[in-house]
Amino acid sequence: MERIERLRQLMRYKSLDYVFLMKPLSIFYFSGDYVTGVLYISYEDCILFVRRPKERVLLTELKVEYMDSFRDLKSCLGSLHGKAGLELDSIPYSLVMKLTEALELHEFENISHEIRLVRMVKDPLEVEKIRQAGAIAASTFLHVESIFAEGMSEQDLLIELDYFAKKLGNLGIYRMHSYGNEASFSHILQGEDALFSSYFDAPTGGPGISAAFPQGASKKVIEKSKPFTVDITINYDGYISDATRTFIFGKSDEHFMKVWAGLESVFAYLCELMVPGAIPEEIYLKVIKYVDSLGFSNVFMGRGRDRVKFIGHGTGLEVDEYPFIAKGFNLPIEENSILAIEPKFISEEFGIAGIEDTFLVTKNGPISLIPLGSHLVEL
Repeated sequence: MERIERLRQLMRYKSLDYVFLMKPLSIFYFSGDYVTGVLYISYEDCILFVRRPKERVLLTELKVEYMDSFRDLKSCLGSLHGKAGLELDSIPYSLVMKLTEALELHEFENISHEIRLVRMVKDPLEVEKIRQAGAIAASTFLHVESIFAEGMSEQDLLIELDYFAKKLGNLGIYRMHSYGNEASFSHILQGEDALFSSYFDAPTGGPGISAAFPQGASKKVIEKSKPFTVDITINYDGYISDATRTFIFGKSDEHFMKVWAGLESVFAYLCELMVPGAIPEEIYLKVIKYVDSLGFSNVFMGRGRDRVKFIGHGTGLEVDEYPFIAKGFNLPIEENSILAIEPKFISEEFGIAGIEDTFLVTKNGPISLIPLGSHLVEL
């Protein structure tokens, strides 16, 4: 109920009389059950209208009503007056029209931003689930050293790691908020594959194995003496950690070690800035300036016109939650926010080098939820 009360505070700020949530993930966050239906929240009441499933016991403590159509909400709630909040960036226009017509809602506005604000600060249970996801990620990175063999392709390694992580509890589904973005278990990329830009809004792309899903590992064999990154997304009990480690099959040369030292320096600098009250845009601009001073601005966070405009992102039930370490994001970082920060260098000269860690922001600074060092691993 604490989550619902936080939403009600934002409803007051927005002068809303009630909220209708239809996105299953939002219903899950506030009710504890992943269902198809509508969650109705007012200042006096909170009712979960369930379309499916109807034939099993639900976990929620909220009042439950069953529905076959939006007209059933009208029968239960009667005539509503005032302004409603809807997640207009997450639900189809056709559903919005069906709901508003059935309930005769004449005044409504988008409340997606407010839902994301509520979810931005994590409670202890959420933190623990992401910590468990981070532990699975760490074990999966260590597993690379156990199973890697000469002749493996990026795809071979991905399949082995995916199987391993799922045995440890990875759900294998990675939800995203941004329209059109889809997350996969892992981007394992080396050389030219790391230079392949995809539709995915991330510094790395990769060709994948099909034009129908052009991102991530390909069937290209992992070569000696070239760095490759393993970017892993883990979902434990609904909550996501995101992390990247860099490996090299054989020995790295002196030039790449200078590149790697620069990347580690950027990562350390970013960590110093991740404190409650810090403004994400200011962090972003400071890091961009620092990267430029090191001489790596032309290889930082992508290539050319496909370079991304962020260095980190929140994570939780979705891969891309608030806050974002990006230009234009000016909400202060709050204590108990969780962020994945991911400085990456991508170049035709060496391919790719990257570090990513999922952090809990505390008053004493960021705490990594990935219990594994971020050093370069030589296989």
